[in-house]
Amino acid sequence: MIRKITLLTSLFALTACASLAPQTDVSTHGISLPATYDNAAELSDARAVETDWWATFGSDNLNALVAEALDANQTLAGGMANVDGARAALKVSNASLLPQASASISGSSDTDRGLDNISSSGRLSASYELDLFGANAASREASQASLDATIYSQRALELTVQSDVASTYFNLLSTREQLEVARQNLEISERIFEIVEVRYEAGAISGFDVSSQRAQLANARARIPQLESQIVSLQTSLATLLGQVPQDYSAPDESILALELPLADPSLPSDLLLRRPDLLQEEASLRGADANVTVARAAFLPGMDVGAALSSILSGGGDLTGSISASLAQTIFSGGRLEGQLEGAEARREAQLASYRGAILNALRDVDVSLASIEADAHREEQLLVARDASQDALDAAELRYRAGTDDLTSLLTAQQSYFTASDNYVQGRLNRLTSALNLYVALGGGY
Repeated sequence: MIRKITLLTSLFALTACASLAPQTDVSTHGISLPATYDNAAELSDARAVETDWWATFGSDNLNALVAEALDANQTLAGGMANVDGARAALKVSNASLLPQASASISGSSDTDRGLDNISSSGRLSASYELDLFGANAASREASQASLDATIYSQRALELTVQSDVASTYFNLLSTREQLEVARQNLEISERIFEIVEVRYEAGAISGFDVSSQRAQLANARARIPQLESQIVSLQTSLATLLGQVPQDYSAPDESILALELPLADPSLPSDLLLRRPDLLQEEASLRGADANVTVARAAFLPGMDVGAALSSILSGGGDLTGSISASLAQTIFSGGRLEGQLEGAEARREAQLASYRGAILNALRDVDVSLASIEADAHREEQLLVARDASQDALDAAELRYRAGTDDLTSLLTAQQSYFTASDNYVQGRLNRLTSALNLYVALGGGY
């Protein structure tokens, strides 16, 4: 009877073996990739993304900062520990595909006869689980996929740190430039206030102009400590990214207007699947989810272990004896546990597939949005430069007219405010262009 049940079980297992592998199509993922990006116009100056993509901004300071962050950033250090943990888990899965061997030695004595009568024996045994239906191989594949996903996650983390360093540095340079604009505005306000005092003492104007310019001067002074506080915040953030103590850290300085404005070739949308580490991470996680479904299905089928052992009584010259064993086990009733495990694995696979599809759509959007921002910011900066130069001319003319007494203070203050706003906006416009270029590199997966 037992032999009959075993044969029937084996027949069922062999019949079901063909249906173990998941049927998920991981080649297209149900997403129709476009042939090109909507905002990928003719980019005559665009170039392929380089490995050290941050070097294309032409800043030696930025190059040094990114190198320092990659070496000392604590978030990256934690990520490397996660990679090591995933490698260790893969070693555990690899062990299930190999035979297991053990050895033991034991000794005993009859206390009635004293310690002189000691008997000892030794045993050497080996066992191997036949992977009849690929459960162990699928577990190893799941562990390998988990390792791949962890490595890709580390690559995505590196890209995040690189972009955060660049973004923080750009914002720091921008704020420093805005501080210079604010100081220039303060100098203008002080110069105008001197003119106002001279004209007031001469009786040419009323105290209203003096009070108005004093208020303007106070506002110009109040702007400076606000920007100085922002600089401290950005410098400490940069120090943290570099793995440094933020106290007393001083970031390098250069003109934000002197940085290059690179443009990367977006290439084809299909290239994103191989260039963006987050998409590679999602794909690896999907492979792992598929493998886990295989493991859950194999749990319904029998498992077989074979073993061999050698033993001998070491004291007294006993003969060496050996044995060979084999066992076949099949779960007949689990109360729905195996069914629940399979359903859970299939649900997690579907969730991972949806996550992968969503990541692809977001990646396509990121590139097009970045391309559109680059073009818009370039046109905007051109007009902001025109506005800054024109407002400078208007301020010079208004100051001359006020000195000559042919115009009132209101016109001069309006011209001053326009010049300050235009100068500040131009700096912000340059920051926006650098940020858009940075975002495009990140959207394309950096230089990975």
